[in-house]
Amino acid sequence: EGRAGTSVAILAQVVCQFSGDAPSNAQAMGRMYGKGKGISKSAQPYKRTPPSWVKTKPEEVVEQISKLAKKGLAPSQIGTTLRDSCGIPSVKGITGSTILRILKMNGLASTLPEDLYHLIKKAVSIRKHMERNRRDKDSKFRLILTESRIHRLARYYKRDKALPANWKYVSSTASALVA
Repeated sequence: EGRAGTSVAILAQVVCQFSGDAPSNAQAMGRMYGKGKGISKSAQPYKRTPPSWVKTKPEEVVEQISKLAKKGLAPSQIGTTLRDSCGIPSVKGITGSTILRILKMNGLASTLPEDLYHLIKKAVSIRKHMERNRRDKDSKFRLILTESRIHRLARYYKRDKALPANWKYVSSTASALVA
């Protein structure tokens, strides 16, 4: 019985090697705080020049970006709006700069990086939920995970000089950051 099981496992590995599949016992690397193990994602075209059908000038794109930023949209929302409403597939392909860099040049960029802002917003909403539902242990656990992500991301941004060295996440004052 033990010997038969071993030979079946070896046979499965040999078949996988020749067929190009991964062996059944090998697993894909998982996410840090989630169940997903996938590597599926979209890819931008290799060619960095804008498509021939895009007739928008770089100056017009910069103007639209600053107009949308003044309305209060985040860089990712600006990119989505430009893609869906204005037919601009890639701002970097047309202007040569990213949306965030254009916002920084025009003095319209946020002081908090967008991903950190959304994590803080999520932590504030979980904490608000916790005030109403004291016995919710799962949300307490999720709050701990979210706040550890905030601390890790803040450490990265301090090292990268995107945040001041004395910036600190304090849960009691976090709601003022995302108000």
